[in-house]
Parts: sequence; C-alpha cells; structure tokens
Amino acid sequence: MASLTSNASSATLSSSASAVPLQPPVTPLQWPNKKEDYELREVIGVGATAVVHGAFCIPRTEKCAIKRINLEKWNTSMEELLKEIQAMSSCNHENVVTYHTSFVVKDELWLVLRLLEGGSLLDIIKHRMRTTNCKHGVFDESTIATVLKEVLKGLEYFHSNGQIHRDIKAGNILLGDDGTVQIADFGVSAWLATGRDMSRQKVRHTFVGTPCWMAPEVMEQDHGYDFKADIWSFGITAIEMATGTAPYHKYPPMKVLMLTLQNDPPSIDTGADEKDQYKTYGKTFRKMIVECLQKEPSKRPTASELLKHPFFKKSKDRKYLTQTLLASGPSMETRVTKASKRQPGASGRLHRTVTGEWVWSSEEEDNGKEDSDSEEMDRPMNRIDIVDSSEDEQSELTVTVPSEATGTENTNSEDDFPPVCLVLRMRNDKRELHDIRFEFAVGKDSSEGIASELVEAGLVDSRDTVPMAANLQRLIDTRLQRKTVTFQLSSGCAPDEVIDEKALIGFAQISITD
Repeated sequence: MASLTSNASSATLSSSASAVPLQPPVTPLQWPNKKEDYELREVIGVGATAVVHGAFCIPRTEKCAIKRINLEKWNTSMEELLKEIQAMSSCNHENVVTYHTSFVVKDELWLVLRLLEGGSLLDIIKHRMRTTNCKHGVFDESTIATVLKEVLKGLEYFHSNGQIHRDIKAGNILLGDDGTVQIADFGVSAWLATGRDMSRQKVRHTFVGTPCWMAPEVMEQDHGYDFKADIWSFGITAIEMATGTAPYHKYPPMKVLMLTLQNDPPSIDTGADEKDQYKTYGKTFRKMIVECLQKEPSKRPTASELLKHPFFKKSKDRKYLTQTLLASGPSMETRVTKASKRQPGASGRLHRTVTGEWVWSSEEEDNGKEDSDSEEMDRPMNRIDIVDSSEDEQSELTVTVPSEATGTENTNSEDDFPPVCLVLRMRNDKRELHDIRFEFAVGKDSSEGIASELVEAGLVDSRDTVPMAANLQRLIDTRLQRKTVTFQLSSGCAPDEVIDEKALIGFAQISITD
C-alpha cells in the first residue's frame, strides 16, 4: 500500500507506507499527519466510498471531520484519488469545504476536513419534511436565496479556477453551526483548464453525476460539456429546496435520463400532487430556475451572472440561517444514529443510505464487515458513474446493483451457491413496465424477506407481498428447470385497464438472468 502525505498545497505518494518522513514539531498552523494525533468520534455520514467521522485533533485541541476511504476497495486509479486531493488542497474559499491534510492509515486514506456541525442541507430538508407540514413548500424564498447565494459564490470560485463540480445537490451542501454554507464532495470534481485561463477551456466527455441533477449534455455525450453543467444542477437544487425532492426522483436511473432528455425542462410544479401546490413561490424565483434549466448550455447564465439575479436580493445573512435552518434541523445525535446504523429489511442486504436511497449490498460486502466504523457503504441506486463514454456502461444504470455472480448452480452446500441474479418486471404507478434487478443468496436470503424489502423500498405494492414471496420461492426452488415465472398480483390493475397476463397488466414476472 502506497503512503500518501499532503498539506494544504500538495499531495504526494511514496513507495511504502512505512517510509513516512519524520514529522516536524506541530505548530498552530499545521495539521498533523499521524493517526495518534486524532481521536475518532461519532460517525456523522456514510457515502458510496467512505465513512465520515467527527473527530478531535489532540495537538491543536480542535474539532474536525475525518473522511476514511478504503483504498483496497477504491474503484478508480490512485491517479484519480490524487486529483481529488489536489482539487481539495488547491481550494481556499469560504464556500468550499476546508481541507486540512491527508495521510494513510493501513489500507485507508484519511482526509482531515473542517467539521460543519449543521450537517448537510439534505439532512435538514428530510428532517423538515418529517416534522412539519411541507405540502406547499419546504423553505421560504429568503432562506432559499440565502443558501443558494452562498453556493453560487462557491461555484463562481470553482469555475474561475477552471474546475467543475459535477454533483451539485442538497446532499453535497454542508452547513456550519454559525450559518456557514460550503460545497462538499470533490469525488467527481474535474479540471477544465489550467489556472484561470478560461479561453483555453477544455470540454469534458466523462459521464458522472447523479441522474436527477444531471444536465442533458452530460447525459447525451455528443459534444461534451463544460461548467454550465453545474448551473443546471444548481437549478435542480433550487427545486429540491422548494419541494423537498428533485424532479423525477421516484424513477429508476434510465427513466430519469429519458425524461430529462425528452421532456421540457422541469420546474417547481413538475410531479406536484396538486395544481398550484407551490403557488407561494413567486415569479422571480421561478424565472431564475427557468434560466438555469435551459437545455442549451450556452443560454444558461454563469455563476457570476446569476449572483446579480433579482431573486438574490431576498438573501439575508448567516444569522438568519441559524434561525431558519439550523434551529429547526436535526440534532447531531439524530444524524449520528442514522449514519451509524443501517436500516435493513428482512434479509439485511437491501437498506437505506443516510440520504434515503435504497441500495443492495453484495454478499461479499456483508461477509467482510469487521465493525460499523469501517464499513464500505454501497453505491447509491440513483448514482451513475461511468469513467468514459467509450467504456461499457456499468450496472448502476439499473434500479439496483447486481454483483458479477451468474447464478449458475454448483454441487456445494447452499451457503456456497453464488447469488441468483433476478429481474422483476412489472408496471409502476405510472402504469409503465420497468425492471427491478436484485439478487437472492441461497441459504442466506428468504423469499419473504426479499419481498418485504422490496415493499418497504416502495418498489412493490404491499398487497403483493404474499404472491411475490411465494412465486420468488417457487422460482428459486425450481431454478434448474425454469428461468421465468409469471404470476397474478393481488393489487390487480387500474380501473381503466383490462387484466392481461401477456401484457403484464395485473401480472408480474420474475426471471433469472445470466
């Protein structure tokens, strides 16, 4: 394992973890690069590739956050990891998360960051929606304007330095207990140009981001994209702050891509349950969103131009955010409980992440856990991360993430069977056919457990729990003789539909995939 040491301006690799240079005495201006100088505390967040702890730096007597990345499971090159470090260490702005230092501990990379005790904007949105009546909107316009103005300042800094973030959303916006707003998660940030020479700006061709917030040009991969992709994501985040969710959030990733590319740009009213549900939001706010969500990137404003938009005249100061956001947000204890604890279904493998997304952990990951502090969290279902458009599409494009196991029978005990890869085909609440991919570990999972988890995740109607479980078990028991089973749903069909087994109206189908 290579050893990585870095300070606020550089990140370098040495050939051996033991070949760490002697550290000079720590001064108040330095952050130490030794595990012994930090006291790990509560888990405050989990992500696709890391666990984040609250921590205490003993020599500095100062709180911080430590992001622990398991290098053995790191799914990209060390070069990409160094780019992430470079992106963080080169940033110095009040609206960009503060990076202190990084170093290797055994098979983990520890990133030491500023601790923002207010948590993420997504934490606050979800807490607000659980505890108050947000039917007509989550936040008032002044709160939205105040937060988004700070985010824009961070984006202006990013873009002026030739960087794009590529994953702007509420989950990546953090708040300090003093009302500070900072952009976080540099895992997919990228350099567009050298220094500040935007005239020599390059165009990106990688397919990275979270589909609901992803700009059309990033999805299409025809002509590449530039920093204007962040402006689209910013517009979606504005909708998220108003309604509590991003447009199309209920759909699987491929459906999101199709709707984004084929439909007119979304608005606050996209997917609303009632007409005029969000009528409290005015024309200026709506116009700002429209300007951000232009399908033609050149028509979108820059971050600098957006800061001059009339909507941001409604913004207030940090003290206002401490009163409107932080005072009514979840406590640190609440967030710690959610971050440290998975919420398993009956089989224990389909679970919600702290962002509320459902993911399916592989059997290998389940068997390899040592403790909750060092778990490698699974990639979110609605996350797409394709390294290059010329490469094969990865399985994150489906509703769930199957492993590479094939489901081929072997002659060993049940516990030694590879997971059976399955696809459930049925109509969703929009009456459209869609596929739900999942695995069944013979000897580990139960059909009732899998069915219950699919129901809990909102993927299957609760009335269909029994037929789903019975027919799943039937298929597993006879998997050497059959590959597909079609069965009638207890939930029936829509009033204007005629039940039809062939068209899967009132029926569903489970198949074993290769």
